[in-house]
Amino acid sequence: MKQLLVIFLLGVIVSGCKKPEKAPVFRHVSNVKVTNVTGTEALLKGDAFFYNPNDVSMKLRKVDIDVLLEGKKIGGIKQKMQTKIPALSEFKVPVDAKFNIGEVGVLNSLLSVLGGKKMKVHYVGRIKLSIYGVPVSVPVDYEDDIRLRL
Repeated sequence: MKQLLVIFLLGVIVSGCKKPEKAPVFRHVSNVKVTNVTGTEALLKGDAFFYNPNDVSMKLRKVDIDVLLEGKKIGGIKQKMQTKIPALSEFKVPVDAKFNIGEVGVLNSLLSVLGGKKMKVHYVGRIKLSIYGVPVSVPVDYEDDIRLRL
């Protein structure tokens, strides 16, 4: 009898922990700025914007996104965090990315950054979330034209 009660309670708890109906949507990255240049490496800072279309809140645990500039991988956004994501809302996550100037060409990169030239950037990877402690992985594949500024 006790075992039946435990199984019933576990079933009720598990059925109450629903997965989100839709994955959070990666909207865009903005406010991208070069904050530090050392040797052939630059640090980019920006804000990644997402939308949670679900009626449940969740936690953002990890961002693991490769950054491609003009089709070449120049670095990545690799961050662990504990950011609460409210239900049915847009949210922003501050992100840092290391940018290898040598991958694109030092002269071209410096002229582009200093001149404010628009460049095509592609973000591809995953974000990891948890909903009621259940891990969920969401793919990111977003392309945009950005103007880098010091």
